[in-house]
Amino acid sequence: MKRLISLFFGFTLAALASPVFAADSAGSITITSPANGAMLQSGSGHKLEFNVHLGPNGNHVHIYVDDQNPIVFRDVSHCPCSIDLPQLSPGKHTIAVKEATVSHAMTGVEGSVTVTVK
Repeated sequence: MKRLISLFFGFTLAALASPVFAADSAGSITITSPANGAMLQSGSGHKLEFNVHLGPNGNHVHIYVDDQNPIVFRDVSHCPCSIDLPQLSPGKHTIAVKEATVSHAMTGVEGSVTVTVK
């Protein structure tokens, strides 16, 4: 009986520690363009390209350029996705894509890049 309990406990711990279960339930966001550290020319015409795999609580994403109000992007079921970025002034900018719930709460799944505009 002790051996059966020990085996059950061991299998339970192994199942809980398995990275496969965590990967299957977690979302992911990958920004494919622009690359982190990219140098962009000033002006408009820059696109943000990204891939999204929503987690179990994810509903859509919010796209942030620096501290501006977010761009709400809902059509993530047909990724790869892309949007036109707002005009960027010269200097460094952080672009972040963050997963949100139906009530717009952040889930913690996100991707970000920093670019420099000449």
